[in-house]
Amino acid sequence: MIGFIITGLFFGIIGGMGMGGGIILIPALTLLFNVRQHDAQSINLIVFLPMAAAALFLHFKNKLVDMKKALYLSISGLAGAWLGTNLAIILEETVLKKAFGIFLIVLAVFRFFTAVKAARKSRK
Repeated sequence: MIGFIITGLFFGIIGGMGMGGGIILIPALTLLFNVRQHDAQSINLIVFLPMAAAALFLHFKNKLVDMKKALYLSISGLAGAWLGTNLAIILEETVLKKAFGIFLIVLAVFRFFTAVKAARKSRK
């Protein structure tokens, strides 16, 4: 139980910062707690709701939400969520695990090169 609480804390911190708590939660659930990939992704979606509500409240309170951009992203995001959910449901667990792993690698590479580019710019 303590492992779930600690994992939830890290998930909340990363997710509250807008950096994608699922990057922490899904690997933790599958690797540390032997939760099936489909279940881990579903749990991620459920526990995201209260965390997102709390974070969104604070972002609204501090006037950090651009509603026009958020509306466009929300509408297209709903369509993407429907498509992604249906895809995740039909994929075998091993394929879903590999797809998630590839996603994490691509994200890490992208973040790395973005940080390198920003560091070079700041030196000029």
